[in-house]
Amino acid sequence: MKVIEVILPIPLKQSFYYKIPEKYQNKEIKYRRVSVPFGSRVFVGYAVSVVEDYQPVETIKLKEFISVIDKMDVLNEEIIELAKWLAQTYLCSVGEAMSVIVPTSLKAPRRNTKQRDKKIKIDDPNFMMTEHQKNAFEKIHSAIISGKNENFLVHGVTGSGKTEVYLRSIRTAIDNNKSAIFLLPEIALTPQFISILNKRFGDIVALWHSEVTVIQKYRIFNAILTGETKIVVGARSAVFLPFKNLGLIIVDEEHENTYKQNNKPSYDTKEIALWRAKYNNAVVVFGSATPSIETYHNTMLGRYKLLEMPARIDNKPLPEIRLISLKDMKTTVSVFSKPMLAAIKTALARREQVIIFLNRRGYSPSIVCKNCDTVIQCPDCSVAMVYHKNPEHLECHYCGRQFRFPLKCPECGNSEYRVIGVATQRVEQDLKTLFPHTKIFRLDRDSVTSKKVYTDVYEGIKNEEYSILLGTQMVTKGFDFPRVSLVCVVDADTSLYLPDFHSSERTFQLITQVAGRCGRADIKGKVLVQTRYPDNYALKFCQEYAYDKFYVQEIEYRKELFYPPFCNIAKITVRNKDNDKCLAFAETLYKITEKEMMELNYPIYLLGPSQSYIAKLNNTYRWQIILKGNRAEIKDLLEKVSSKIRLPQETYINIELDPSDLL
Repeated sequence: MKVIEVILPIPLKQSFYYKIPEKYQNKEIKYRRVSVPFGSRVFVGYAVSVVEDYQPVETIKLKEFISVIDKMDVLNEEIIELAKWLAQTYLCSVGEAMSVIVPTSLKAPRRNTKQRDKKIKIDDPNFMMTEHQKNAFEKIHSAIISGKNENFLVHGVTGSGKTEVYLRSIRTAIDNNKSAIFLLPEIALTPQFISILNKRFGDIVALWHSEVTVIQKYRIFNAILTGETKIVVGARSAVFLPFKNLGLIIVDEEHENTYKQNNKPSYDTKEIALWRAKYNNAVVVFGSATPSIETYHNTMLGRYKLLEMPARIDNKPLPEIRLISLKDMKTTVSVFSKPMLAAIKTALARREQVIIFLNRRGYSPSIVCKNCDTVIQCPDCSVAMVYHKNPEHLECHYCGRQFRFPLKCPECGNSEYRVIGVATQRVEQDLKTLFPHTKIFRLDRDSVTSKKVYTDVYEGIKNEEYSILLGTQMVTKGFDFPRVSLVCVVDADTSLYLPDFHSSERTFQLITQVAGRCGRADIKGKVLVQTRYPDNYALKFCQEYAYDKFYVQEIEYRKELFYPPFCNIAKITVRNKDNDKCLAFAETLYKITEKEMMELNYPIYLLGPSQSYIAKLNNTYRWQIILKGNRAEIKDLLEKVSSKIRLPQETYINIELDPSDLL
């Protein structure tokens, strides 16, 4: 009997077989998505093979599949091998892995639009590279044309010209009949980068991220498979795109935690890039001014080649970073210290631009009853409701619930509140009071209502329509504005002492990155950082731009406390709407895991169960167990534990390998 083998996007580690309907007997089916009956439902599955001599099992009656969805192959051998590797590496089924690589939602357009001929544009720049740029580019260039798999880290300070090295490396790949993937950590960065790539390479460039429609994605898929599109710039999921002659993968700002997928399968984009490059004999280029500790450690071990770019173009000086201690500062009406306020006034008087960074959106992080000190909390999450103005409301930044401002305290009935702490809306209000004739653009998740806003702010600041850009983490990366002379960090402490081993590293990265937004042209830059902990080593090394010193200190702490890169970590999160049931199962799971670990005699550290940093989220309680050890042994242990547990009703678990945080 001739049947097709289908993989379904469900958590079952097996494939299924279906008869071929009469009308599809002589048509292409393999490597395409198919609609199939499964129980009482209909699923989109992946036809991975045609079995000519299937031996039926008497007890199993095969069904016919319903239809073939695609008019082209959307799978190939590399995708199937990658899905198998993903399933093995990140503890999921092959079907779940496949659905991440080739989404079931991809939708073919109803009518085929006529494809215009896409031409490769040759627009080589007419300027000389610096010696550091030349050295980095020549090494990458040689690796691409050799056709061997090599991996690089371009460690370049902000403004050192990493982008130009990337662009010339892409040119090398295209000239050698190869394709390139250019990964960015934020959608916010894609408009300016797609503009740069289009000017340099013409219309062989495509854009790929979550806001691209499923029909547009299908067209891009098709253009990649036919070779019409040779370059894609996009967010993390672009790493899976099915280029046939893949020559180069660039992972810009590689330190960003957005490259980690938190939902199942919780893959790391950088690991996918390395796997695909090895499979295709291609080159991976990681780039950052502040590389992750793990990536830099890999260069120290010789796994990646380190390419240093320690100076800005034309040897422009890096901006001076000054720490302003808030420890002894008396409470003032403004959120700005006197030195910061004076610096803003001076910059504006010179008709220069200012970036102000605070990684908290809203008006105030919390409101407190003046009578009984009750903090108004989200009823569904164990976090304070954030106060927003215009329109006035309270909002939970985790579940998204919104409420009117409470007329009375739910505990004592008092109607007066204190507003505690500051966020971007409060800073914007202060700025408008202090500088009423200055145009300000606030860039945060509240102000960004569409991707057009990113383009508007980029063009608005570039054309000097705005004098002050105020925002959250969105303002810390990618922007290159020649008139920005001052960066103000209102509160450097928001990420400094979180209960996570990445906290110092993230703070160092954030401040160094936002500092790099100023002094990029002929205007000298200055950075002012307000903090209550001016003696913290991460902030001290920021002042010196001393990544190497920070790395030495941080790697020593990681080694002493046995954290990555000296081990791998797995985080098991148990969820249930009943806290007692959640804890009870977490304790049972811990005991089973401990017993299995002792029987296997694996040297794994088992921590917990402990409440997650946010104990309740979306009306669901969360407890977690942490495992530290060797990845292969952790995976083996978790697979054995998974086979021995039965989840109680309404209890769920999520397993993340090497999670982006332990919160």
